[in-house]
Amino acid sequence: MRAAGRQGTALARRVAPVAARCGARSLPRGEPDMTELTEGAPGAGMLTPARRSPLRELVNYRQLVAMLVIRELKVRYKRSIFGLLWTMLNPLLLMVVYTVVFSTIMRAPRRNFAIFLLSGLLPWLFFSIAILQGLHSILVNQELIRKVRVPQAVFPLSVVGSNLVNFALSFVPLLLLMAVVRQPFTTALFFLPVAMLILTVFISGVTLLFATFTVFFRDVRHLAEVALQMLMYLSPVFYDLEMLGQHDTWWFRAFRVFLQVNPLSYLLGLVRDPVYYGRLPPLSGVALASAGALAVLFIGFSVFNRLAPRHIHYL
Repeated sequence: MRAAGRQGTALARRVAPVAARCGARSLPRGEPDMTELTEGAPGAGMLTPARRSPLRELVNYRQLVAMLVIRELKVRYKRSIFGLLWTMLNPLLLMVVYTVVFSTIMRAPRRNFAIFLLSGLLPWLFFSIAILQGLHSILVNQELIRKVRVPQAVFPLSVVGSNLVNFALSFVPLLLLMAVVRQPFTTALFFLPVAMLILTVFISGVTLLFATFTVFFRDVRHLAEVALQMLMYLSPVFYDLEMLGQHDTWWFRAFRVFLQVNPLSYLLGLVRDPVYYGRLPPLSGVALASAGALAVLFIGFSVFNRLAPRHIHYL
């Protein structure tokens, strides 16, 4: 605990100047953050003395978010020989294992199955890792939260930001592999930044929800791990609807319906369509994915901002 406290103090000293430029102030030692404990009171739900909308407050702290993203990346690859290269090596190693299992042993009927696999695996890793790391973000930064008044949403969002950097870098080996196996490069690849934006919006909303719920219920971590393991196989990461074929059983029909309503089916398709099929995703799918991502972000940010004043009681 003492070590964690010293780390929190050191981090607070580095963060305080950046936060101060954004409008925050440090808390005197021993002073509780009373501005955010009472709903309905002036300043309730806000982490700075000024009364501003939560969204504008968060935008004003974009420099702090950028600093925390860099810190996340430095801590994650500290004393690592390969450093950021692991963002490229991890998906490649997983791809080798899954490609052997699905294309060689299970004989998956797909040409260039490694490309097909990576086009679903990369966005899935972005989604799952960001959530699993982000749900701890408030707990991990509790010492900083006690010392400097900042919008608490910057912590889960900085985790999403660092994983977005990893996600973007992971396209380097994917594009190289496409060249090696002579997968066609089409103009549809220019859609990838849009796909990344939609994915980031959706993941940010989900991460905000998990981060605030974890403060109150620590079992959320274990539930999330199990749920993500199940969801990986219930989402079109390793397969698509065409590979499933047709089976006249009630459970198979139910599974196909589940895939059609599963938001990850549309989100993963935003990457797979331009990378593997060389085509733009259908406009209806893009519209549904965009609307769903914005709705999830709105819900996640609203719930997080509503519950953030109570976090201090459970840290």
